[in-house]
Amino acid sequence: MSHLQDQATEVLIVGAGPAGLMMACQLALRSIPFRIIDKKENRTNYSGALILQARSVEILQHMGIAQAAIQKGAIAREIFIVFRGNRTFTVPVKNFGEGLTEFPYLLMLEQSKTEQLLTDFISDYGYAVERKTELLCFRQDNEGVVTVLNLPDGDTEIIKVKYLIAADGGNSTVREQLSIPFLGSTHAVSLFVTDCKAKTNLPSDKICFIFSDATSVGFFPLPEGRFRIDGAIPVELKTRKTLEFDDIADNLANRFRIKVKIYKPEWFSVFHSHQRYASSFRQSRCFLTGDAAHIHSPVGAQGMNMGLQDAYNLAWKLALVIQRKAKVTLLNTYSAERKGIARKVIHSTDNVFRFVTSQHFLLKTFRLYVVPLIMKFILQIIKKQEVVRHFIFSAVSEIGIQYRDSPLSHHASLGYFPIHAPKPGDRLPYMVFKQDGIEVNFHEKAKGTGFHLFVFAKGMSFVEIQIVAEKYAHILSIESILFTSETGHLFQRLGIENSGCYLIRPDMYIAYRSVKPEAGHFERYLQQYLIE
Repeated sequence: MSHLQDQATEVLIVGAGPAGLMMACQLALRSIPFRIIDKKENRTNYSGALILQARSVEILQHMGIAQAAIQKGAIAREIFIVFRGNRTFTVPVKNFGEGLTEFPYLLMLEQSKTEQLLTDFISDYGYAVERKTELLCFRQDNEGVVTVLNLPDGDTEIIKVKYLIAADGGNSTVREQLSIPFLGSTHAVSLFVTDCKAKTNLPSDKICFIFSDATSVGFFPLPEGRFRIDGAIPVELKTRKTLEFDDIADNLANRFRIKVKIYKPEWFSVFHSHQRYASSFRQSRCFLTGDAAHIHSPVGAQGMNMGLQDAYNLAWKLALVIQRKAKVTLLNTYSAERKGIARKVIHSTDNVFRFVTSQHFLLKTFRLYVVPLIMKFILQIIKKQEVVRHFIFSAVSEIGIQYRDSPLSHHASLGYFPIHAPKPGDRLPYMVFKQDGIEVNFHEKAKGTGFHLFVFAKGMSFVEIQIVAEKYAHILSIESILFTSETGHLFQRLGIENSGCYLIRPDMYIAYRSVKPEAGHFERYLQQYLIE
């Protein structure tokens, strides 16, 4: 039996993992009616994607739930590295990105808790994940997308929505039905992952990486004496057709050359690492996000965080188009911005993955014998050189992701800016300053669901630009910041010698900047994508 849904639903989200749930949260914030379905009966109940990078925590802060995430998780203080059981090194990482973000660390939060946090968020807006509900097929036209759902009771439901969001994982039904190629490769190296108890002399409060002749493995501490352990299948077990937890647990201490015993597994899986991305993240009214758009090796903890940013990038654009506040062409910028980032991250994590797992004689020798010899030198550089720490942190934490080549960043700068000034397409830098004696985090000023125009006033008047901005008051707020002894370093950081302005996108990226009060240039920029 099937029936046609008549309730107004603008967006259907297929998949309730982190990317799908983040999409739902962002649409809820913007009052866009949606439904989110998942064919699984229950949400994830294991550690899964364990690391929340700084950029993801910034997004949670934008939503008002960062502190809840921090309280449920643990901040990684140090990374402990062991080579062949006898060479050990400690890398302090607690404040690795200090000065770059409000959250200059790695936050360890089990995926199950991340998903619960996001589920609770949409619940507060009156939404819930429709579980045991599967997308069977769909067709799209100029008016919308007609979808057929298989419901928990076996009935089917036909609903028509304006847009369909694929957040249904690496084996995406939506991507397959759209016939979008999934480019890349699958590594021959098999990996294992488990959540379990462990007795070990390894530090219980540090992330530990162990490199031995047999394999490479990571230990991640979890609450209640548990560990998340993942690594390459040891050499002597590669010929086994099937592997179970006990196969890995047996003889583990000898393989790693450390004292360790693992037991009471909550979850165990064997898999191959994939590095793939969709040839396009959009086809007409259908969009791919998260693992449906790109899948990564576990190295660098990038996959889930990339998916959260996909949703954060797409949701505001989709909302403005649905609300008729922006032109449909704005949606083209989603794939233009996110696909290149995914491809770049996949290539970089792939290179690291090959290095840490390869059994090639030269690479293995270099990893086990040469790297330990140069580690002390590397750690001294990291410890003494802030610029090196910031470079590494920006890359890993994803705060360094930029969209300078995006169509949204074209013709978006007017006048001379010094080289250090942030450019259109850059994430808004983390800056703290005082205003009327009160300390202000500039990111907090730019929070909200619309654009923010900041006019930095010292001498030259920007009234004409403000008049243009007021035409878009339904999607754009305006704030003036006067030059004072308390705000002077803000002007300097943004490259403004006299007066100027910065327009900030809803996802906290710079859309436009100018140090000239030419209203015509600013208005032409806004008219490209926005509707008065």
